[in-house]
Amino acid sequence: MKKIVWSIVAFFVVVAAVGYAGGYSFLMSANYLPHQFCYLAQPGLVWTNVVMDGLIAASYLAIFLALFWMAFKLRGVEDLRGYLWIFIAFGTFIIACGLTHVMEMVTIWWAVYRVSAAMKVIAALASVPTAVLFIRSAPDLAANIERFMLMLSTTQKEKDQALASLIAAEKLAVAGRISASIAHEIKNPLDTVGNLLYVLRFDPAVPEEALSLIDTAQSEIVRAGHIARSTLSLYRESSAPMPVLLGPLLESVIELQTSDFVKHNIHVQTRVNAPRQMYGYPSELRQILINLLQNAAAAIGANGRILVRVHPANAGYSLTVADTGSGIDAAHRARLFSLFFTTKGEHGTGLGLWLVQSLVEKHGGRIRFRSRTAAESATHGTVFNVWLPLGSPVERPGLTAIASDGGTLSRSR
Repeated sequence: MKKIVWSIVAFFVVVAAVGYAGGYSFLMSANYLPHQFCYLAQPGLVWTNVVMDGLIAASYLAIFLALFWMAFKLRGVEDLRGYLWIFIAFGTFIIACGLTHVMEMVTIWWAVYRVSAAMKVIAALASVPTAVLFIRSAPDLAANIERFMLMLSTTQKEKDQALASLIAAEKLAVAGRISASIAHEIKNPLDTVGNLLYVLRFDPAVPEEALSLIDTAQSEIVRAGHIARSTLSLYRESSAPMPVLLGPLLESVIELQTSDFVKHNIHVQTRVNAPRQMYGYPSELRQILINLLQNAAAAIGANGRILVRVHPANAGYSLTVADTGSGIDAAHRARLFSLFFTTKGEHGTGLGLWLVQSLVEKHGGRIRFRSRTAAESATHGTVFNVWLPLGSPVERPGLTAIASDGGTLSRSR
Protein backbone atom coordinates (compact mmCIF):
# COMPACT_ATOMS: atom_id res chain seq x y z
CA MET A 1 0.00 0.00 0.00
CA LYS A 2 2.85 2.41 0.79
CA LYS A 3 4.37 1.65 -2.62
CA ILE A 4 1.11 2.63 -4.32
CA VAL A 5 0.89 5.94 -2.45
CA TRP A 6 4.51 6.82 -3.13
CA SER A 7 4.11 5.95 -6.83
CA ILE A 8 1.20 8.38 -7.14
CA VAL A 9 3.12 11.11 -5.31
CA ALA A 10 6.14 10.55 -7.57
CA PHE A 11 3.92 10.81 -10.66
CA PHE A 12 2.56 14.20 -9.63
CA VAL A 13 6.04 15.44 -8.71
CA VAL A 14 7.28 14.54 -12.21
CA VAL A 15 4.24 16.18 -13.83
CA ALA A 16 4.77 19.35 -11.79
CA ALA A 17 8.48 19.44 -12.61
CA VAL A 18 7.86 19.11 -16.34
CA GLY A 19 5.22 21.83 -16.18
CA TYR A 20 7.52 24.14 -14.25
CA ALA A 21 10.18 23.64 -16.94
CA GLY A 22 7.71 24.72 -19.63
CA GLY A 23 7.17 21.28 -21.01
CA TYR A 24 3.45 21.87 -21.52
CA SER A 25 3.59 25.24 -23.27
CA PHE A 26 2.86 23.61 -26.62
CA LEU A 27 -0.52 22.49 -25.30
CA MET A 28 -1.66 26.10 -25.04
CA SER A 29 -0.90 27.00 -28.66
CA ALA A 30 -3.73 27.60 -31.09
CA ASN A 31 -3.07 24.26 -32.77
CA TYR A 32 -3.92 22.36 -29.56
CA LEU A 33 -6.84 24.40 -28.31
CA PRO A 34 -9.68 23.75 -30.76
CA HIS A 35 -12.31 24.31 -28.05
CA GLN A 36 -11.15 27.72 -26.98
CA PHE A 37 -14.71 29.02 -27.14
CA CYS A 38 -15.91 26.30 -24.70
CA TYR A 39 -13.28 27.34 -22.18
CA LEU A 40 -13.44 31.05 -23.06
CA ALA A 41 -9.79 30.88 -24.19
CA GLN A 42 -8.77 31.07 -20.52
CA PRO A 43 -5.75 28.88 -19.71
CA GLY A 44 -6.62 28.96 -16.01
CA LEU A 45 -10.03 27.42 -16.67
CA VAL A 46 -8.50 24.79 -18.94
CA TRP A 47 -5.87 23.80 -16.39
CA THR A 48 -8.37 23.79 -13.54
CA ASN A 49 -10.38 21.15 -15.41
CA VAL A 50 -7.27 19.22 -16.40
CA VAL A 51 -5.77 19.17 -12.90
CA MET A 52 -9.05 18.30 -11.17
CA ASP A 53 -9.83 15.51 -13.63
CA GLY A 54 -6.28 14.25 -13.20
CA LEU A 55 -6.57 14.22 -9.41
CA ILE A 56 -9.93 12.43 -9.57
CA ALA A 57 -8.53 9.84 -12.00
CA ALA A 58 -5.45 9.30 -9.82
CA SER A 59 -7.63 8.92 -6.71
CA TYR A 60 -9.84 6.38 -8.49
CA LEU A 61 -6.72 4.47 -9.49
CA ALA A 62 -5.49 4.44 -5.87
CA ILE A 63 -8.88 3.22 -4.60
CA PHE A 64 -8.97 0.55 -7.33
CA LEU A 65 -5.53 -0.75 -6.35
CA ALA A 66 -6.43 -0.65 -2.64
CA LEU A 67 -9.64 -2.65 -3.20
CA PHE A 68 -7.85 -5.33 -5.20
CA TRP A 69 -5.08 -5.44 -2.60
CA MET A 70 -7.70 -5.99 0.14
CA ALA A 71 -9.42 -8.69 -1.91
CA PHE A 72 -6.08 -10.44 -2.38
CA LYS A 73 -5.29 -10.29 1.34
CA LEU A 74 -8.75 -11.51 2.40
CA ARG A 75 -9.02 -14.34 -0.12
CA GLY A 76 -8.14 -16.89 2.58
CA VAL A 77 -10.89 -15.79 5.01
CA GLU A 78 -13.66 -18.31 4.43
CA ASP A 79 -16.45 -16.13 5.85
CA LEU A 80 -15.55 -13.30 3.44
CA ARG A 81 -15.15 -15.30 0.25
CA GLY A 82 -18.79 -14.76 -0.63
CA TYR A 83 -18.26 -11.00 -0.52
CA LEU A 84 -15.03 -10.67 -2.49
CA TRP A 85 -17.13 -9.81 -5.54
CA ILE A 86 -17.91 -6.48 -3.84
CA PHE A 87 -14.23 -5.52 -3.85
CA ILE A 88 -13.77 -6.65 -7.46
CA ALA A 89 -17.01 -5.07 -8.75
CA PHE A 90 -16.38 -1.76 -7.00
CA GLY A 91 -12.77 -1.79 -8.15
CA THR A 92 -13.82 -2.30 -11.78
CA PHE A 93 -16.51 0.38 -11.50
CA ILE A 94 -14.07 2.86 -9.95
CA ILE A 95 -11.30 2.34 -12.51
CA ALA A 96 -13.89 2.74 -15.30
CA CYS A 97 -15.01 6.04 -13.77
CA GLY A 98 -11.38 7.10 -13.55
CA LEU A 99 -10.93 6.43 -17.28
CA THR A 100 -13.87 8.74 -18.11
CA HIS A 101 -12.07 11.55 -16.30
CA VAL A 102 -8.90 10.75 -18.23
CA MET A 103 -10.88 11.07 -21.46
CA GLU A 104 -12.23 14.45 -20.26
CA MET A 105 -8.62 15.59 -20.17
CA VAL A 106 -7.76 14.09 -23.56
CA THR A 107 -10.76 15.57 -25.42
CA ILE A 108 -9.68 19.08 -24.51
CA TRP A 109 -6.99 18.76 -27.18
CA TRP A 110 -7.98 15.72 -29.21
CA ALA A 111 -11.53 15.23 -30.39
CA VAL A 112 -11.68 11.48 -29.74
CA TYR A 113 -15.30 11.54 -28.63
CA ARG A 114 -15.99 7.99 -29.80
CA VAL A 115 -13.30 6.70 -27.45
CA SER A 116 -14.67 8.93 -24.68
CA ALA A 117 -18.18 7.57 -25.28
CA ALA A 118 -16.85 4.01 -25.23
CA MET A 119 -15.23 4.67 -21.83
CA LYS A 120 -18.56 5.96 -20.52
CA VAL A 121 -20.35 2.86 -21.84
CA ILE A 122 -17.80 0.68 -20.04
CA ALA A 123 -18.30 2.72 -16.86
CA ALA A 124 -22.07 2.30 -17.12
CA LEU A 125 -21.76 -1.45 -17.72
CA ALA A 126 -19.62 -1.67 -14.59
CA SER A 127 -21.74 0.73 -12.50
CA VAL A 128 -25.29 -0.50 -13.06
CA PRO A 129 -24.74 -4.22 -12.24
CA THR A 130 -22.60 -3.24 -9.25
CA ALA A 131 -25.37 -0.97 -7.94
CA VAL A 132 -28.07 -3.61 -8.46
CA LEU A 133 -26.04 -6.39 -6.84
CA PHE A 134 -25.02 -4.19 -3.93
CA ILE A 135 -28.59 -3.07 -3.23
CA ARG A 136 -29.77 -6.69 -3.28
CA SER A 137 -26.93 -7.80 -1.00
CA ALA A 138 -27.07 -4.85 1.40
CA PRO A 139 -29.49 -6.47 3.94
CA ASP A 140 -27.44 -9.68 4.16
CA LEU A 141 -24.21 -7.70 4.32
CA ALA A 142 -25.58 -5.51 7.12
CA ALA A 143 -26.76 -8.58 9.05
CA ASN A 144 -23.37 -10.25 8.67
CA ILE A 145 -21.55 -7.11 9.81
CA GLU A 146 -23.85 -6.90 12.83
CA ARG A 147 -23.22 -10.57 13.60
CA PHE A 148 -19.48 -10.06 13.21
CA MET A 149 -19.50 -7.08 15.59
CA LEU A 150 -21.52 -9.11 18.09
CA MET A 151 -18.99 -11.93 17.77
CA LEU A 152 -16.14 -9.49 18.43
CA SER A 153 -17.96 -8.14 21.48
CA THR A 154 -18.64 -11.67 22.76
CA THR A 155 -15.02 -12.66 22.19
CA GLN A 156 -13.84 -9.66 24.21
CA LYS A 157 -16.26 -10.53 27.02
CA GLU A 158 -15.04 -14.12 27.01
CA LYS A 159 -11.46 -12.87 27.13
CA ASP A 160 -12.28 -10.62 30.10
CA GLN A 161 -14.11 -13.47 31.84
CA ALA A 162 -11.23 -15.87 31.23
CA LEU A 163 -8.79 -13.34 32.69
CA ALA A 164 -11.03 -12.82 35.72
CA SER A 165 -11.31 -16.60 36.12
CA LEU A 166 -7.54 -16.99 36.03
CA ILE A 167 -7.10 -14.26 38.62
CA ALA A 168 -9.77 -15.80 40.86
CA ALA A 169 -8.29 -19.28 40.49
CA GLU A 170 -4.83 -17.98 41.35
CA LYS A 171 -6.19 -16.21 44.44
CA LEU A 172 -7.91 -19.41 45.55
CA ALA A 173 -4.75 -21.43 44.92
CA VAL A 174 -2.67 -18.99 46.97
CA ALA A 175 -5.23 -19.09 49.78
CA GLY A 176 -5.18 -22.88 49.65
CA ARG A 177 -1.40 -23.06 49.86
CA ILE A 178 -1.35 -20.62 52.78
CA SER A 179 -4.06 -22.58 54.60
CA ALA A 180 -2.23 -25.85 54.03
CA SER A 181 1.01 -24.32 55.28
CA ILE A 182 -0.66 -22.99 58.42
CA ALA A 183 -2.38 -26.32 59.05
CA HIS A 184 0.93 -28.14 58.67
CA GLU A 185 2.70 -25.81 61.08
CA ILE A 186 -0.12 -26.13 63.63
CA LYS A 187 -0.23 -29.92 63.38
CA ASN A 188 3.32 -30.43 64.65
CA PRO A 189 2.96 -28.52 67.96
CA LEU A 190 -0.48 -30.08 68.45
CA ASP A 191 1.09 -33.53 68.24
CA THR A 192 3.72 -32.46 70.77
CA VAL A 193 1.11 -31.12 73.19
CA GLY A 194 -0.93 -34.30 72.75
CA ASN A 195 2.08 -36.47 73.61
CA LEU A 196 2.83 -34.38 76.69
CA LEU A 197 -0.77 -34.66 77.86
CA TYR A 198 -0.63 -38.43 77.34
CA VAL A 199 2.47 -38.66 79.55
CA LEU A 200 0.91 -36.32 82.10
CA ARG A 201 -2.28 -38.40 82.17
CA PHE A 202 -0.41 -41.41 83.57
CA ASP A 203 1.87 -39.49 85.92
CA PRO A 204 1.16 -40.68 89.50
CA ALA A 205 1.91 -37.20 90.81
CA VAL A 206 -1.07 -35.68 89.00
CA PRO A 207 -4.04 -35.11 91.35
CA GLU A 208 -7.20 -37.09 90.67
CA GLU A 209 -9.30 -33.97 90.18
CA ALA A 210 -6.97 -32.79 87.35
CA LEU A 211 -7.43 -35.98 85.30
CA SER A 212 -10.80 -34.91 83.93
CA LEU A 213 -9.30 -31.61 82.80
CA ILE A 214 -6.47 -33.49 81.09
CA ASP A 215 -9.01 -35.75 79.36
CA THR A 216 -10.92 -32.70 78.11
CA ALA A 217 -7.69 -31.11 76.89
CA GLN A 218 -6.73 -34.35 75.11
CA SER A 219 -10.06 -34.58 73.33
CA GLU A 220 -9.78 -30.97 72.19
CA ILE A 221 -6.23 -31.57 70.98
CA VAL A 222 -7.45 -34.61 69.03
CA ARG A 223 -10.24 -32.52 67.49
CA ALA A 224 -7.84 -29.71 66.59
CA GLY A 225 -5.46 -32.24 65.02
CA HIS A 226 -8.30 -33.72 63.01
CA ILE A 227 -9.22 -30.24 61.74
CA ALA A 228 -5.59 -29.62 60.77
CA ARG A 229 -5.41 -32.95 58.92
CA SER A 230 -8.73 -32.25 57.19
CA THR A 231 -7.47 -28.84 56.11
CA LEU A 232 -4.28 -30.38 54.76
CA SER A 233 -6.19 -33.02 52.80
CA LEU A 234 -8.60 -30.36 51.56
CA TYR A 235 -5.85 -28.36 49.88
CA ARG A 236 -3.57 -31.22 48.87
CA GLU A 237 -3.67 -31.06 45.09
CA SER A 238 -4.02 -34.24 43.01
CA SER A 239 -2.57 -34.38 39.53
CA ALA A 240 -5.01 -37.06 38.37
CA PRO A 241 -8.51 -38.30 39.32
CA MET A 242 -8.53 -40.92 42.04
CA PRO A 243 -11.12 -43.19 43.69
CA VAL A 244 -13.31 -41.31 46.18
CA LEU A 245 -16.02 -42.45 48.59
CA LEU A 246 -18.54 -39.64 48.93
CA GLY A 247 -19.81 -40.80 52.33
CA PRO A 248 -16.57 -40.40 54.32
CA LEU A 249 -15.76 -37.25 52.34
CA LEU A 250 -19.08 -35.69 53.33
CA GLU A 251 -18.62 -36.71 56.97
CA SER A 252 -15.20 -35.04 57.13
CA VAL A 253 -16.57 -31.82 55.63
CA ILE A 254 -19.51 -31.70 58.05
CA GLU A 255 -17.24 -32.44 61.02
CA LEU A 256 -14.98 -29.60 59.95
CA GLN A 257 -17.92 -27.18 60.22
CA THR A 258 -19.74 -28.74 63.18
CA SER A 259 -18.75 -25.97 65.59
CA ASP A 260 -20.34 -23.32 63.35
CA PHE A 261 -23.51 -25.36 62.98
CA VAL A 262 -23.78 -25.87 66.75
CA LYS A 263 -23.06 -22.20 67.44
CA HIS A 264 -25.97 -21.10 65.22
CA ASN A 265 -28.30 -23.94 66.22
CA ILE A 266 -28.38 -25.43 62.73
CA HIS A 267 -29.26 -29.10 62.57
CA VAL A 268 -27.65 -31.04 59.71
CA GLN A 269 -29.35 -34.26 58.62
CA THR A 270 -27.64 -36.65 56.20
CA ARG A 271 -29.01 -39.49 54.11
CA VAL A 272 -26.13 -41.13 52.32
CA ASN A 273 -26.38 -44.12 50.02
CA ALA A 274 -23.08 -44.12 48.14
CA PRO A 275 -21.46 -47.55 48.42
CA ARG A 276 -19.50 -47.36 45.18
CA GLN A 277 -16.39 -45.33 44.59
CA MET A 278 -16.40 -42.54 42.06
CA TYR A 279 -13.39 -41.01 40.34
CA GLY A 280 -12.59 -37.37 40.98
CA TYR A 281 -10.36 -34.81 42.62
CA PRO A 282 -10.93 -35.11 46.40
CA SER A 283 -9.92 -31.54 47.23
CA GLU A 284 -12.26 -30.14 44.59
CA LEU A 285 -15.15 -32.37 45.67
CA ARG A 286 -14.59 -31.15 49.24
CA GLN A 287 -14.67 -27.58 47.96
CA ILE A 288 -18.05 -28.24 46.31
CA LEU A 289 -19.49 -29.65 49.54
CA ILE A 290 -18.02 -26.91 51.73
CA ASN A 291 -19.37 -24.10 49.57
CA LEU A 292 -22.85 -25.61 49.34
CA LEU A 293 -23.01 -26.22 53.10
CA GLN A 294 -21.65 -22.76 53.94
CA ASN A 295 -24.15 -21.12 51.58
CA ALA A 296 -26.98 -23.10 53.17
CA ALA A 297 -25.87 -22.07 56.67
CA ALA A 298 -25.55 -18.42 55.61
CA ALA A 299 -29.06 -18.52 54.11
CA ILE A 300 -30.49 -19.88 57.37
CA GLY A 301 -28.57 -17.58 59.69
CA ALA A 302 -29.66 -19.38 62.85
CA ASN A 303 -32.19 -21.96 64.02
CA GLY A 304 -32.80 -24.04 60.94
CA ARG A 305 -32.19 -27.34 59.19
CA ILE A 306 -29.95 -28.54 56.38
CA LEU A 307 -30.68 -31.81 54.64
CA VAL A 308 -27.87 -33.47 52.70
CA ARG A 309 -28.80 -36.46 50.59
CA VAL A 310 -26.59 -38.64 48.36
CA HIS A 311 -27.97 -41.51 46.27
CA PRO A 312 -27.15 -43.33 43.00
CA ALA A 313 -28.60 -41.80 39.82
CA ASN A 314 -27.89 -42.37 36.11
CA ALA A 315 -24.44 -43.97 36.37
CA GLY A 316 -23.41 -41.46 38.97
CA TYR A 317 -24.44 -39.87 42.23
CA SER A 318 -27.08 -37.25 42.95
CA LEU A 319 -26.08 -34.87 45.75
CA THR A 320 -28.79 -32.65 47.22
CA VAL A 321 -28.28 -29.86 49.76
CA ALA A 322 -31.55 -28.33 50.99
CA ASP A 323 -31.97 -25.57 53.56
CA THR A 324 -34.83 -23.85 55.36
CA GLY A 325 -33.40 -20.39 54.74
CA SER A 326 -35.07 -17.29 53.39
CA GLY A 327 -34.73 -18.34 49.75
CA ILE A 328 -33.15 -16.56 46.79
CA ASP A 329 -34.88 -13.51 45.38
CA ALA A 330 -36.29 -14.14 41.89
CA ALA A 331 -34.35 -11.17 40.50
CA HIS A 332 -31.05 -12.80 41.52
CA ARG A 333 -31.61 -16.35 40.30
CA ALA A 334 -30.52 -15.84 36.69
CA ARG A 335 -27.13 -14.47 37.81
CA LEU A 336 -26.52 -16.85 40.69
CA PHE A 337 -23.59 -18.66 39.03
CA SER A 338 -22.02 -15.52 37.55
CA LEU A 339 -18.47 -14.69 38.53
CA PHE A 340 -18.25 -12.02 41.29
CA PHE A 341 -22.04 -11.88 41.71
CA THR A 342 -23.04 -11.96 45.37
CA THR A 343 -26.13 -11.25 47.45
CA LYS A 344 -24.08 -10.89 50.65
CA GLY A 345 -22.86 -7.35 50.06
CA GLU A 346 -19.34 -6.61 51.28
CA HIS A 347 -19.25 -9.94 53.11
CA GLY A 348 -19.44 -11.95 49.88
CA THR A 349 -16.80 -12.52 47.21
CA GLY A 350 -19.01 -13.74 44.37
CA LEU A 351 -16.72 -16.73 43.85
CA GLY A 352 -18.45 -19.55 45.75
CA LEU A 353 -21.21 -20.75 43.44
CA TRP A 354 -19.26 -19.83 40.32
CA LEU A 355 -16.44 -22.04 41.60
CA VAL A 356 -18.89 -24.82 42.50
CA GLN A 357 -20.33 -24.82 38.99
CA SER A 358 -16.85 -24.78 37.44
CA LEU A 359 -15.69 -27.73 39.55
CA VAL A 360 -18.89 -29.70 38.91
CA GLU A 361 -18.50 -29.22 35.16
CA LYS A 362 -14.84 -30.16 35.38
CA HIS A 363 -16.00 -33.50 36.81
CA GLY A 364 -18.41 -33.89 33.88
CA GLY A 365 -21.43 -33.20 36.06
CA ARG A 366 -24.20 -30.63 36.21
CA ILE A 367 -25.76 -28.43 38.87
CA ARG A 368 -29.22 -26.94 39.21
CA PHE A 369 -31.31 -25.36 41.92
CA ARG A 370 -34.77 -24.29 42.92
CA SER A 371 -35.64 -21.68 45.48
CA ARG A 372 -38.71 -20.15 47.07
CA THR A 373 -38.87 -17.06 49.24
CA ALA A 374 -41.35 -16.59 52.10
CA ALA A 375 -43.45 -14.41 49.80
CA GLU A 376 -43.69 -17.25 47.27
CA SER A 377 -44.28 -20.22 49.54
CA ALA A 378 -44.77 -21.14 53.18
CA THR A 379 -42.09 -23.82 52.75
CA HIS A 380 -39.38 -21.39 51.77
CA GLY A 381 -35.75 -22.32 51.23
CA THR A 382 -33.29 -23.39 48.55
CA VAL A 383 -32.39 -26.80 47.14
CA PHE A 384 -29.18 -27.38 45.18
CA ASN A 385 -28.81 -30.60 43.24
CA VAL A 386 -25.49 -31.79 41.83
CA TRP A 387 -25.09 -34.84 39.61
CA LEU A 388 -21.61 -36.36 39.34
CA PRO A 389 -20.66 -39.31 37.11
CA LEU A 390 -18.91 -42.36 38.53
CA GLY A 391 -16.32 -42.32 35.75
CA SER A 392 -13.16 -40.30 35.43
CA PRO A 393 -13.89 -36.57 35.14
CA VAL A 394 -13.41 -34.84 31.82
CA GLU A 395 -13.52 -31.08 31.45
CA ARG A 396 -16.57 -30.24 29.38
CA PRO A 397 -17.15 -26.52 28.80
CA GLY A 398 -20.62 -25.55 27.73
CA LEU A 399 -22.69 -27.60 30.22
CA THR A 400 -25.62 -25.78 31.72
CA ALA A 401 -27.03 -25.00 35.10
CA ILE A 402 -30.80 -24.83 35.03
CA ALA A 403 -32.41 -22.26 37.27
CA SER A 404 -35.59 -22.87 39.21
CA ASP A 405 -37.72 -20.72 36.96
CA GLY A 406 -36.89 -22.87 33.95
CA GLY A 407 -34.23 -20.54 32.59
CA THR A 408 -30.90 -21.91 31.44
CA LEU A 409 -27.62 -20.43 32.51
CA SER A 410 -25.28 -21.23 29.65
CA ARG A 411 -21.61 -21.80 30.37
CA SER A 412 -20.11 -21.20 26.94
CA ARG A 413 -17.10 -19.38 28.22
